[in-house]
Amino acid sequence: MATDPAATELSLQHPAESVPPGAEGGQAAAGLSPSRLALRRLGRNRTAIAFGVLFLLLVGACLAAPLWADHVAKTKPETNHLTDQIVMDGKRVDVVSTGGIPIGPTWQREFFLGADDNGRDVMVRLLYGGRNSLLIGVGAALMTTLMSIVVGLVAGYFRGWVDGVIRQVLDIIWAFPVILLGVALGVALALGGLKLGPISVSGDSILIPTLVIAFVYVPYMARPLRAQVLSLREKEFVEAARAQGAGPLRIMFTELLPNLVSTILVFFTLMVANAILLEAALSFLGAGVRPPATSWGTLIDSGVDRITSAAHLTIVPGVMLLLTVLSLNVFGDGVRDALDPRAKVRLEH
Repeated sequence: MATDPAATELSLQHPAESVPPGAEGGQAAAGLSPSRLALRRLGRNRTAIAFGVLFLLLVGACLAAPLWADHVAKTKPETNHLTDQIVMDGKRVDVVSTGGIPIGPTWQREFFLGADDNGRDVMVRLLYGGRNSLLIGVGAALMTTLMSIVVGLVAGYFRGWVDGVIRQVLDIIWAFPVILLGVALGVALALGGLKLGPISVSGDSILIPTLVIAFVYVPYMARPLRAQVLSLREKEFVEAARAQGAGPLRIMFTELLPNLVSTILVFFTLMVANAILLEAALSFLGAGVRPPATSWGTLIDSGVDRITSAAHLTIVPGVMLLLTVLSLNVFGDGVRDALDPRAKVRLEH
């Protein structure tokens, strides 16, 4: 899981001696806002920037799934081609052989990454599955962040019995491994759906795994935020706000929340990676995305039985999942280091 942004110091990729406070560079650094300094530190971390660009490229590729399907592959993710043939090196080849083995990567417009057991284009399904995986990951991370902010602020500011009740609830959720709790909730909601007053969500909706993932990760973000609020509420600026007549809501959202922004940003980037990974695990176990919808987890699950005869069915979505999670984790570490107030930065002029 993510750690507090003040837990480690930044080691710059351009090692140089820090500029003395009296020097021109030191004066320039002293005149910059914390956000500008953080951007400069992040810009110097070429590894984090490279992996951030990689993640954007993966997102862009998944968003372009309809373009690839309609104008390049000329097929849909659910279209079967069991009896079709394609031309490779001047020869006609079955998409799925008589023995039931699908064609491997062709590296051409049609079936660029091969086909699955039903003759569906793996590349098309990979891009559409990535859209669902990314949507669930980002959506779950946003929900987790919002719930954690509210829970952390309320528990840390009011303390006493309010904090005690919230802390006990978080501890109960924390006690369950995320996969076991996610599977239990995912299966229960998939069977009966979700009904909250006038709101009704069907069991096969991708909103179900999104809500499950968002819920199980709340303690992992709310607990550090609560601890930080407990420390911040004793600071002088909070006492000054109270002396001016500010109420609890105003203090929490105008005085305390701005001081949590750096921690929230770091947690959010890493939470997206964790949510995507958990979605893949839940879908692989049958408690996440349900057919006919697809995701990287469902693609890996459907390809496991063919791991020896058609390894691409498992390797391709696995590589996409690996690259996405790795890029987010590396970029998140870079953001954490850039937001570290104790980090040293040398300004060139």
